[in-house]
Amino acid sequence: MPIALEREFPIEVWPDYHKDDAPIRTLHVHDCLEIGYCHEGSGLWVIGEKLFNHQAGDVTFINHTEVHFAQSAAGTESVWTWILLDPVRLVPTAAMELMDPTPLAGVDFRNLFSEREYPALVAAVRRLIAEHREKGEHWREAVRALVCEILILVRRTAGGKAEASPRNEYDRLAPALQMMARDFGEALHVDALARRCGLSEPHFRRLFVATMGRAPIDYLNNLRLHMAAALLRTSSRSVLEVSLAAGFGTLSSFNRLFRRKFERSPREWRKGGEPRAEGPARPPGKRLG
Repeated sequence: MPIALEREFPIEVWPDYHKDDAPIRTLHVHDCLEIGYCHEGSGLWVIGEKLFNHQAGDVTFINHTEVHFAQSAAGTESVWTWILLDPVRLVPTAAMELMDPTPLAGVDFRNLFSEREYPALVAAVRRLIAEHREKGEHWREAVRALVCEILILVRRTAGGKAEASPRNEYDRLAPALQMMARDFGEALHVDALARRCGLSEPHFRRLFVATMGRAPIDYLNNLRLHMAAALLRTSSRSVLEVSLAAGFGTLSSFNRLFRRKFERSPREWRKGGEPRAEGPARPPGKRLG
């Protein structure tokens, strides 16, 4: 999903966004960094191959490599402010590797930060929202300083795990990632994904494994499993209906893969328990999502 950012000051702040409890049907991915602040409400996030519960006071941090979607708790609305930005262009005097959010993603990265656990980070995001809203003297410089502070604080939470392939490799795969996010419930074939990226199928497979840390079909199946897990928690559809909506051909294969992934059956998952950031181990030095 392309976001039009100003060339000289590439940041947009969208306040007072009301998110309802409409079912999660598709995922999306932006071509920039998205930081969210939850003012009110609670609900569920699907981010790449992870599930998170959110509540008021939480901050989300999602870069251009991770597909995602949020849903509020049944019968409620959540109120958010979204911050969309390109920190590399916004803070050009800082070290590029510090401002590049590309490594801040994947199965080992926690995208959601609570006010209780990360008060300094949440406070910095609130100040950024206020500076952008009030536009006082030197507000642009203040926004740039706060973006730098936020990136540093987020990097500290990732520790030494913040490693990734170069951004241009993700960009080459972006059409395929967007296609899988939108059409995960359909029959998708690797040759069609490769054509969408303008690559031969062998080249696409090699690039995908090198960049994402797994084969395209493994990435797609994990995406489908997490969408199914979200649907089980947030809809009244039967297990069979959920499996078909998530793109699985048979109920038996869905049940088998779901139990292997979440260590419980779909029915057991539906009964409760906190969503977890799930995902298989990745090869060293590679980032999933």
